[in-house]
Amino acid sequence: MLARLFRADAPSVHAHIAWEDLPDEALPTPPLCDGLGDAHLPVTTQVPLAQAYFDQGLRLLHLGWGLEARRAFAEAARQDPSLAMAWWGLALARGAGARFAADRAEAIRKALVLAEGVTDVEQRLVVAASLLADKGPANGRHAFVREMECLIDRFPEEPEPRLLLAGFLLDGYESDGRPGQGQPYAQFILRDLLRTHPHHAGVHVAWVQSWLPSAKPELARESAEALPMLVPEGSPALLAAGRLLLRVGRVAEANRILEAAVAADDAYLARESLPLEVAPSADTALRLLSEGCAEVGQYRGAQSWARKLRQRVEAAGAQPQAVLFAATTLVAAHLRFGFCRAAAEVPMELGDAGTVAEQGLRDAVRLYARGACALETGRLGDVERACLSLDALVPALSEAPRSEGRALCPRDVARTIEVAAQELRGTLDARRGDSGRAEAALTRALRLERRLRPVGPALFCRPPRETLTRVRLRSGREEKALELALERAGERPGCGHCMLLVAEAHVACECLSEAEHDYAVVLDLWRDADPHLPGLQRARGFASRGSRGRAGLCRVPDAPVDTAPAPRGGEGPWTVHGA
Repeated sequence: MLARLFRADAPSVHAHIAWEDLPDEALPTPPLCDGLGDAHLPVTTQVPLAQAYFDQGLRLLHLGWGLEARRAFAEAARQDPSLAMAWWGLALARGAGARFAADRAEAIRKALVLAEGVTDVEQRLVVAASLLADKGPANGRHAFVREMECLIDRFPEEPEPRLLLAGFLLDGYESDGRPGQGQPYAQFILRDLLRTHPHHAGVHVAWVQSWLPSAKPELARESAEALPMLVPEGSPALLAAGRLLLRVGRVAEANRILEAAVAADDAYLARESLPLEVAPSADTALRLLSEGCAEVGQYRGAQSWARKLRQRVEAAGAQPQAVLFAATTLVAAHLRFGFCRAAAEVPMELGDAGTVAEQGLRDAVRLYARGACALETGRLGDVERACLSLDALVPALSEAPRSEGRALCPRDVARTIEVAAQELRGTLDARRGDSGRAEAALTRALRLERRLRPVGPALFCRPPRETLTRVRLRSGREEKALELALERAGERPGCGHCMLLVAEAHVACECLSEAEHDYAVVLDLWRDADPHLPGLQRARGFASRGSRGRAGLCRVPDAPVDTAPAPRGGEGPWTVHGA
């Protein structure tokens, strides 16, 4: 999808991948593959293999798999050097960033030279792409859209120009929920394409991506469910589908699709004897699998997926950014279940090669985990020092230059640290009995969290909204706590932790019939949870008694997360394995 290729890349596990700096003509030849959809655009060539490789590049372009799209378009150009649309594809697949501006310009120059005598559709697509190459995605946006609209008006039955325009226009949502510029227009185009081309995999991928960051991800649920059949080898599409199903609460189904994404990547790497860091989706899928297990109460499962990611990172050479992403995935699993000491002991050694952003994030995660650990044992002075140290990391990171490509950006790291510092400070103030200061700090954390860029690093602290809900419950603001808990559960309907918080808020508001329903939902969400999960025991206790005495069972825990002491020795479900 063009929107993904023309914006700053989200930081990925591996900051650098193979072939990224290779010129187009030096890219290795890919095999022709099935399982990537059936998009087809006739192009002017007498070489069947050139047409086949062009179509494969187009399909990969729709998936947002820029690296493989480049390989396919490069092979199409090798098969037929006069094929203008092969160079068109190479210009688009190169993506954003000043690093590749010269490559994009050279590819589109060749496409323009070769475009004489080709079909009107091809000529107009090349001209439209040249506007982006000349002016960049921001400055050339209006001219590109107008040229594509003229093409669509002239050929209204052709799906590919409409899909390319919609993919370019997808612009996400702002922090207040308002759609970005072009987002409703793109959704309108895609809705019509779903009607006219219901089996086009690229349309379903774009539809999922269009609703994934919205407040209504359920509108794309059917497309997410269809993608494993439409593009079984397209791991970026499977990743998007799994991510959306996680958002709508279909955790088991999401996990199956995410596992299929990992398997598809592994098969792709084995088939071509490629290094692990080339896999487009497996690492992110493993992180999401860990998160999904945590939501359904499976602590050991969450740890297992995090460790598989770490093993993969080590096998790939342990780049500093990759080490950090794997470590923070395990830290998040420990923190979700309240094991702060285990989180503080996760190793995050980056060596001397870490960037400013990597070192800052590593230091922040360590400080936060140690501060949370000190809070558990009542060492409030140590927590205060951790908060001050977190605050001290922000200025230098905020002033550092932005990064390009997939590398962590120092400014995004600074924003993430600010959220964590305020969440920890709010928890500290609540422990000191100052609920007013606690609520102020946590409200700031919530506002900062809403302003985080989607392409920034994952938040490594406890969810500020859940912490604020518990503070409000303990300070007697039950109605406000319930409102916040319902908001959080609406965002993560498959998360048992969130639903447990709603149940406890209903109990605090003395709405026992609503709480009974909520605890039943918790039991359903956690039907395969680790059996000694404390929240699971509370839900079972509530369900096993009559209405009398129930309120006493559901006191809000003192800790801001669902915790339980890990037993010493043995291999019980709550044994904390060393990192």
